[in-house]
Amino acid sequence: MRRIKRYLYIIFCIFLLLTLVNCESNDSDTIAQREIRDILYDISIDFNLKDINGIMDHLHTDYLHKGMTSYNFNDLWLDRMAQYSLLEIEVLYIDLDGNNATVHSKNKFTSHSETVTLNEPEDSGDISYFKRENGVWYIYGNQRMY
Repeated sequence: MRRIKRYLYIIFCIFLLLTLVNCESNDSDTIAQREIRDILYDISIDFNLKDINGIMDHLHTDYLHKGMTSYNFNDLWLDRMAQYSLLEIEVLYIDLDGNNATVHSKNKFTSHSETVTLNEPEDSGDISYFKRENGVWYIYGNQRMY
């Protein structure tokens, strides 16, 4: 009887440890997703306020996306700001892979005469790829020349 209790106790402890490990993983994923969502919200606010520096603050120094560097990214977003007055970002879901993440979203750019919605990362993806470095998430690009 004593042996059975010991086995049950060991099984219970293993189950408890597995549950705690799973909760920690989910908690860190939830935190990461919230941090990335916050960055995208900040980008939409900065866009609407025409604050390119606020957007650029979220860009990794090694940003590369389809051959576009941070310099090209800056020009692209200045052009978008000149063409559109509002940006709304609807995050559909975020794929997390360790210190990397891919955001799937609908980015709606609006001016007085038109509205354009980009389905990301398929249409452009320039703010869809993130990397965490030293505990901070940055827009990183797809790191490809195409």
